[in-house]
Amino acid sequence: MSIQNNTTEPNSNTCLSCMGKLIFDLEKNEKICTNCGIVTEYDSHHQGYDLEHSSNSNPTSSMMYDISLSTVIDKKNVDASGKLIHGGFEMEKLRRLNKFTISNDAKIRNLNKAMADIRRITGILGFGNLIAERASYIYRKALNKDLIRGRSITGISVATIYIACKDLGVSFPIDKIDEYVENINKKTTVHYYKFLLRQMKMSVSIPEPSQNISKIAARAKLGGRTQRRALEILSKVADDPTVIGKKPISIAAAALYMAALETKEYTTQLRLAVAAELTTITIRKRYLEIVQILKEKSLLVQDQVIQDDLEEEIIPGEILQVVQTPSHA
Repeated sequence: MSIQNNTTEPNSNTCLSCMGKLIFDLEKNEKICTNCGIVTEYDSHHQGYDLEHSSNSNPTSSMMYDISLSTVIDKKNVDASGKLIHGGFEMEKLRRLNKFTISNDAKIRNLNKAMADIRRITGILGFGNLIAERASYIYRKALNKDLIRGRSITGISVATIYIACKDLGVSFPIDKIDEYVENINKKTTVHYYKFLLRQMKMSVSIPEPSQNISKIAARAKLGGRTQRRALEILSKVADDPTVIGKKPISIAAAALYMAALETKEYTTQLRLAVAAELTTITIRKRYLEIVQILKEKSLLVQDQVIQDDLEEEIIPGEILQVVQTPSHA
């Protein structure tokens, strides 16, 4: 008799304790439950690419121009079995030819510079290997489609990092990119960003405001109770047309401000504005919009309750009146 296994794998975005929704905090490399607040460690290796290992035990990587699978002829004239190879002049010619072949390939030179730029820029911005790997993968696809010819390699590299950040829900300092990268500004980055999305027919996910809660709260030194209350507020207003299209980080900062007022944890709009890199006017506007949304939803609920009560009172009376009305013969 065979026993059927009905167990299923748990969803990676679901809390194992209370089955609540998990939110990923990339800065701390953790996942936080929006319901019970439990924190679980995040394993970024499962979210990257499935990279095989070569025979020399070095992992392959899309950040290398040859994906770490290059053919290198070392200076030792020894074959695979360890025997000495006679004819050093012919081996030296073979080494020079191999080196010339690698350096003479325009595509390899392009990838060499691009991978160096991506590694350097992600290091300056403080991003991890996951962002760099994703950006390298996008750049390699753009190069294979011949989209780099005649365009700035550094500009395309910055645009691929921007797309990778959008895919993973990481904030990208688009307004201050000229401070980190020479000869690249916001206008150039946005131009190449839109160009790649259009030519490669890509679509990026819109970041949720809840992804910015832990980052802003950590900078503003707000507690876990306020963060959970802010997540509850966002769950109520996230699908409202008023906040759709607004900057997600501004909505998150406004929700934290409202949550701090409700939990009576001291904070100011200025402190949250500095933590979220916004202005106090923006936070105040989003706060008033959230207040108005919650008021409208509470009024709708109250009106529905009153209408249900009236129907329960009126309908039995009407039925009683119909029953008591004598029928004419």
